Amino acid sequence: MAHDAARQWISSGRDARPRVRRQLISGKQADEIRARTADGETLQALALEYGVTTSTIRRYSV
Repeated sequence: MAHDAARQWISSGRDARPRVRRQLISGKQADEIRARTADGETLQALALEYGVTTSTIRRYSV
């Protein structure tokens, strides 16, 4: 029965395994990002430093 459910997920275009995203930015780093963007640092510079995309930095800079 479990195999049938997995086949149904796969045939619908989805992977049967749950996806777990690791957190790219810690809470402390998020606080630093907020402070530094408020001080005028660019998203690009911070993204390079933290090794993430500018979209990730933007998400935490709000």
